[in-house]
Amino acid sequence: MTGESSGKTPLPSWLSGSLLGLNLVNLWLGVIIGVSIPFLTDYLKESRWSFSEIGVATALFGSGTLIFQPLSGLFAEMTPHHRSLLALVVFLYGLGLTLLPLVGDFHLAADSLLFLSGGASAFFFTLSSTLAFSLSGHPNFARTMGQTQMWNHAGFLLSAAGTAALIHHLGLVSGFLPITLGSVLAILSIGLIRQKDMVDPQAENGPGLEERDEVRDVRPLGQVFSDFFRNPAIRTLLLATALFQVANAPVMPLLMLYLRFLDGGNGKLAWVVILAQATMVPVAWWAARVSARWGHKLVFSLAFFLMPVRSMICATTMNTEILLATQILDGIAAGIYGVSVALIVSDVTRGKKGFNLLMGLSQIAMALGSVVGPALQGLSVGNVGFRFAFLVFSGVAALAAGIFFHFMPDHLESSR
Repeated sequence: MTGESSGKTPLPSWLSGSLLGLNLVNLWLGVIIGVSIPFLTDYLKESRWSFSEIGVATALFGSGTLIFQPLSGLFAEMTPHHRSLLALVVFLYGLGLTLLPLVGDFHLAADSLLFLSGGASAFFFTLSSTLAFSLSGHPNFARTMGQTQMWNHAGFLLSAAGTAALIHHLGLVSGFLPITLGSVLAILSIGLIRQKDMVDPQAENGPGLEERDEVRDVRPLGQVFSDFFRNPAIRTLLLATALFQVANAPVMPLLMLYLRFLDGGNGKLAWVVILAQATMVPVAWWAARVSARWGHKLVFSLAFFLMPVRSMICATTMNTEILLATQILDGIAAGIYGVSVALIVSDVTRGKKGFNLLMGLSQIAMALGSVVGPALQGLSVGNVGFRFAFLVFSGVAALAAGIFFHFMPDHLESSR
């Protein structure tokens, strides 16, 4: 892996408005996603939904994400109207959750709205990455992804702080306000991204460069899809990221339950989210910067190898301060992940069709992990307790790290 996505090629000044718009979009996407599920569970409890009804509601939200995930990459590959498509799904996401308090007593309507919002959220990362690639081209993609991920994680932090303050002063229902306002501001920010600033995603180089090698891939999408699974780098990426998410998705909620069990209160629970998200902001910038020098595989491998260490520490201590500190490791791994996935996808599809399609597939792998992981959490904690559950996830994370490090080619260009 050569790490050609260096940040050394300066972006043209006429792109600054579009890049600012893209960064603001990612900020507001972080805001509207950051509060959704944790806040939603509390709201439904206050609305006197039973635990089984809440489980169905959150499962429908996740099912919408999983079902529509493959369509996110397919739609992005088929249409050039990425800004309009992103504006539409942001509108649907915000609409579904904004209307929820009005239909809270009608469970079928509420469940339908949650399914709609979950399906809309499946498009967010794929489309924002597509816009980043279209604005920067391959040479500047690492730097652009680093910026967008920084803004996205900052949105999560803003969401956590702002929603907590609103709920404290105005009550639980006010938690819907950041989602509504953030959706409106995200759509307005999309308007700052100018179509004329986009570059053909099949071009080898980015906008503003005199030399552009226009490689035209005439394969139909069906063949592009089937060719993915003949590529060892892509097979490794999809398998390893799915296992990564199986090991990662349940650990934060499991850690919150464990802290409540050990500490007997909620005082430290907010720090579980804050520490991780605050760490992700500088790490996203760092990961984009060093990938050019170290190579994408090496940087991404660091994220994989931190996950088993984090879970192993959780399994071997009952010290709440140490347990909280493991969220720094989570923040490092997740901050790298958000940047490195897109960089590897851009390398294996460089000059060819399939960037958007493969981004969607990589998100499917994550969504599958998010479904399997919580199921393993319930089985492990229910039968053998917290500490063994952490050991299980440490083992899965170690398997993901081994697969990625051993089977991912060092030079992606030779594996295409």
